[in-house]
Amino acid sequence: MNRVIQIIEETRSNKGITKTHVAKKCGHTVTWYNDIIKGRRRLRVDDLFPIADAVGEKPEYFFTKKLSDTLNSEKSA
Repeated sequence: MNRVIQIIEETRSNKGITKTHVAKKCGHTVTWYNDIIKGRRRLRVDDLFPIADAVGEKPEYFFTKKLSDTLNSEKSA
């Protein structure tokens, strides 16, 4: 599972928010949300904003590293 999706799911679960709530807030079905979680559908940037809103976080919350940190660690390897 993609790390961003994993953080979204952990946050959703920890807050007691249902998949149905997230899907409805995004204007989609639970199947759509499950497909994203299971990797059958890509998480689009356009989808990240309503998902973040549905779980009460800002989109950047789901990214654990800054891009510059990632690039620096790749250069070191």
